[in-house]
Order: sequence, then structure tokens, then C-alpha cells
Amino acid sequence: MYQIIIADDHPLFRRALTEALAETNVPHFVTECETFEETFDAVGRLNPDLLLLDLKMPDQGGLFGLMQIRAEFPQVAVAVVSASEDTHIIHTVQQSGALGFIPKSSKIDALVNALKTVLDGNLSFPDHADTGDSEMARKLASLTPQQLRVLQLIADGALNKQIGYTLDIKETTVKSHISDIFRKLDIYNRTQAALLVQQLDIPD
Repeated sequence: MYQIIIADDHPLFRRALTEALAETNVPHFVTECETFEETFDAVGRLNPDLLLLDLKMPDQGGLFGLMQIRAEFPQVAVAVVSASEDTHIIHTVQQSGALGFIPKSSKIDALVNALKTVLDGNLSFPDHADTGDSEMARKLASLTPQQLRVLQLIADGALNKQIGYTLDIKETTVKSHISDIFRKLDIYNRTQAALLVQQLDIPD
């Protein structure tokens, strides 16, 4: 039986996904999550076969949450569900290693077919997805889970000492992480780092 996590802050869409999963006729058990923090914890505890992840949740909006999940739990299959159908966002999701991108505007038949496809371990992306290269997605994928945490805290405006306290690491280690982050992302200061994280947000 498949262990599936549905991560979406909208109850109606969680129900729609649950009903669509039932129509796949694939034996499964569903765990529902409303926040990114809850999702991150559930993935760590349950090691699911599939995570259906909304890109826009109150405590982690956008592509950065996906990057964190992929870095921390590379073995977990992820399919993104999103109200956004921006081709660049879809391609960045694809470059991150996700199995699929399912638009929330999908009709029930398309939703069921997309879910069947990813449950079979195959890719499912819209036909209109951008096939261009996404260099930043590749650069972000090179960061370790700890470096992604540091990057998020930099974007939140935390100073080195605060980052060290939050992550329970030495300030010298924080500085080392920041140097590595800047080098890998080809940026030079905290402002650029914060802007980069903001660019990964999904507009309402």
C-alpha cells in the first residue's frame, strides 16, 4: 500500500486530491498536512512513497520549500500541485527533480491520469512546460540541506550569531556555510541572497 502525503492549506483541494487518488484504484493511505512545517515533519517521520506538495503554503511560499524537501529527502517522490501555470516555474520544478507538476485547474480526468502517471514512477508535466534551461535551479540543487537552512535565515534577515544560535552551530561554521553558498550561487552579498529567495516565491 502506498503512503501518500497531501500538503495543501486548502481543505477543498485536499479533498479533491483525495477523491482523485481514490479513482486511481491504487491501494494507498493518505496523510494530510496544512503547513510546510507539518509537511517537513511528516515526510521525515513517514518516508512516504509520494508527496503531493502545494507550492503556496502560509509558512513557506514558493519553490524554496520544494528545494528544501528535495535536499533533505532526495529519496521521496514529489509531485507539485499549484495554481500557478507559469512555464518558468514548471520548468524549475522539473529541474529540481520532481516527478510531476499538476495544475490545480486540471479537470478530474486529467488529475486522475496525472496521479496514476506519478504513482507508476513516470514524469507528468504539462505539454506547454518551458524546455529552456534553469541554471539557478541547478545551482540551488547543489546546496546541502544545512546550507539551504542558512540561506533561508539570511533571507529572513538573521545575523551570523542568530543563525548559529538557531541551528546550534558555531559562528565560524556559519561563515563557512555562507562562503560556500555565495560561491555555489555565484552571488556576493546577503542582499543578493535574500532577493534570490524572494524570486522563488509564487505570486498570489
